[in-house]
Amino acid sequence: MLTGKELSEQYYKWIRDNTSFKQLNNNTTRIDVPFLDNSSDEIVMYLLQRANDHITLTDDGWTINNLEGRGIYISRSPKRKKMLDQQLKSYGVSRNDDELYIDTTVDKFPENKHRLLQAILFVNDMFMLSTSTVNGLFFEDVSTFFSAHNIRTSKNMSYVGASGLTHKYEFSIPGINEVPMKLIKTMSAPNNSMYAKSILADVEQTRPVLSDPSVFYVFLNNRNSKKNDKKISVNPDILNLFSINQIKPILYSERENYVGELSK
Repeated sequence: MLTGKELSEQYYKWIRDNTSFKQLNNNTTRIDVPFLDNSSDEIVMYLLQRANDHITLTDDGWTINNLEGRGIYISRSPKRKKMLDQQLKSYGVSRNDDELYIDTTVDKFPENKHRLLQAILFVNDMFMLSTSTVNGLFFEDVSTFFSAHNIRTSKNMSYVGASGLTHKYEFSIPGINEVPMKLIKTMSAPNNSMYAKSILADVEQTRPVLSDPSVFYVFLNNRNSKKNDKKISVNPDILNLFSINQIKPILYSERENYVGELSK
């Protein structure tokens, strides 16, 4: 059986082997990465060279424009816009109208490319099921669940992983004595296999650098987008991917079964 370290090394080799850089002009480089957005298109970023080794990494507005093409208009909802800006800030990403970008320097390019990619993947996942038939955003629903049960959490905690890149968790629950710390990710679209693999990479990079015992969880939104009691069937391969790598998947419909465990 592959170890976590071997899985992590395979993952980052796959990224290196499947990421391409194309020089468009003297100041612009196109970066194609092996991740798909919610339209199954490859995610593309651009590097714009500025003066004195400064650069801008940008999605050129693609992420938000693509969501609007699917009928999800973030700018029309103050609630969605506020949530978007809060999450982007936690990744160190700025927004100018529809454009997501990071101003940085050449020496910090790898870290900030990773941050922008993480933000793009998270925004795609966060709003993927956020149509008018869904009440609220999944991140907020999970937060409300914790509050309702007096489970004290910290939001948007980041850790520098084994590769030196930063990995963010939507929630963390501190541990004490023999009780381990709990680090929690969320998946709005529970069958988004690409985002599931990204979560696995975050965990495998974070686990080796933590000095205290820790348990990792993923909340999966298995509610149907229509107003009925039917639940979304989650691909068992995704659940197995988490389970065999010591990441506990929690279906949102079964969240009450984990109150005692998460409250410890």
